[in-house]
Amino acid sequence: MTTKGSCYCGAVTLEIEGDPAAQLICHCNDCSKWGSLNLAVLYPRDNVKVTGDLDAFSKPKDGKPNEGCIRKTCAKCHCNVVVDHPPMGLVDVKASILDGKSFEPQMHIFYSEKRWAVKDGLPKFKNMPKDFGGDGETMEE
Repeated sequence: MTTKGSCYCGAVTLEIEGDPAAQLICHCNDCSKWGSLNLAVLYPRDNVKVTGDLDAFSKPKDGKPNEGCIRKTCAKCHCNVVVDHPPMGLVDVKASILDGKSFEPQMHIFYSEKRWAVKDGLPKFKNMPKDFGGDGETMEE
């Protein structure tokens, strides 16, 4: 299966092979500041081909399980495109830029940093599940 997407102006395009590793909603402070909640579709890095001119920036290491992530935006329209997680071998693609892709989240991460409570019955991890490098601890809605 191939999934395609693009930034707001179309200067950056994505072509992704295969199914996502996970679909989730990230509530971390960084994602909140980057663009509210991050509705993320995670794919193995090698499956994501991005073309176009991107600006990339990362936050200094802060001891969180997601340290070392690199946020990438379109250099022309400044649309948020992806967050690269090299230590995890995953790229999280903003769900809203994928063509025709229905977003079906499986969990919430960094719910301890939430700015908005969401009551949807999905698991809410204090930071991240163990298989993504977190402690796996969940929280109540």
